[in-house]
Amino acid sequence: MTAARAIDHPTFFEVTTAMAFEYFHERQVDIAVIEVGMGGRMDATNVVDGLVSVVTRVDLEHTEHLGKTVSRIAREKAGIIKPTSRAVTVAQSALPVIEARCRELHAPLTVVNRDVRAERGGSDWRGQDIRIRGSFGEIDVRTPLLGTFQVENVALAVAALVDLRGAGFSIPLEAIRRGIAMARWPGRLDLIRERPSILVDGAHNRPAAEALAGAITDLLPGRKVLLVVGILNDKDLAGMAAALGPLASRVYACRPKTHRAFDGEEVARAFRLHAESVSIPSVRDAIDASIRGAGSDDIILITGSIYTAGEALDHLGVHP
Repeated sequence: MTAARAIDHPTFFEVTTAMAFEYFHERQVDIAVIEVGMGGRMDATNVVDGLVSVVTRVDLEHTEHLGKTVSRIAREKAGIIKPTSRAVTVAQSALPVIEARCRELHAPLTVVNRDVRAERGGSDWRGQDIRIRGSFGEIDVRTPLLGTFQVENVALAVAALVDLRGAGFSIPLEAIRRGIAMARWPGRLDLIRERPSILVDGAHNRPAAEALAGAITDLLPGRKVLLVVGILNDKDLAGMAAALGPLASRVYACRPKTHRAFDGEEVARAFRLHAESVSIPSVRDAIDASIRGAGSDDIILITGSIYTAGEALDHLGVHP
């Protein structure tokens, strides 16, 4: 932070972060789960000294602020690890950077897919079964969160909770099992209606789009997909089109209600390299057009950003 920035007015995110901390204090919470806004090292949330610091998979995102390489971004994200904390992450190309930070601070590190293993069992539209093994033993969980990528996420959550147990909290494995079974994530592979199936997912970058495409192929193979998509203008539009376009028989490109979004026609041009694509002015109009064009056995997939997902849920009468 520069000297000029230090005397500036606080940002909206900084103010709401402070409000959240004050609320947690007033409610005397035992455990607060705090998600970084962007990066980590310089994020407003990083004023706290956490007991457990979780670094998820590091991808190329916000490169104009965090750096142009995975290693540079990982250094920013690893900035949330403190001498007071235990760290949890996943085996990935950025792991050496995270390991170096932990060695520097003498912070214990648990790595999912190395120290903690997760194995996916059966899955359907109601959820999936996961077996997780580690130094704590073995736990079988059922999660309503869909997609193979959620296996890693659930394992990260279990590893973090086990670390909290090591920090002195009494958290039985049965409580962990119940908590994971109760978890809901509106707007993430969220099945809103059937016949046609309407799915809403907030995938907003290329890795998330690739994971979403894999999940659709895994869960609904061979089904015709109509894609409603609106994307923010700081994202990898070509990469997202390459990930999602081949999935679709028709693309309805739109612009969510934010000045940060690509124009619908620009999105349509990118997707035309992979599928028939049209530009529709708004998210709601694009959804309505896709419903008119869908058969009862088709899938309408609405995605591209959290903004698009939020507008979709509101238009479809879903209020999380």
